[in-house]
Amino acid sequence: MMERDIALFISTHETLRAEKFLIKGDINFRTIIKPRSITSECSMALEFDSNDREKVRGICKDNNLKLSGIFSFDENGIWKKLE
Repeated sequence: MMERDIALFISTHETLRAEKFLIKGDINFRTIIKPRSITSECSMALEFDSNDREKVRGICKDNNLKLSGIFSFDENGIWKKLE
């Protein structure tokens, strides 16, 4: 099974901006409702293959996107913020 991460941004507007840059960066993603266990102002998140994690980070940095964090499931099934 493919591991998936989610990218969470500071607002819905920023998430929509991120979608445009991820499309340009040829990242396969889908927009989802943010998991309840993650506290954030934004209710949306972008889910993507964990193999693209560093590429997503680079796209966010290069385009000054306000990323709240990238999260991944740990072995206990809990979303953990990755550093």
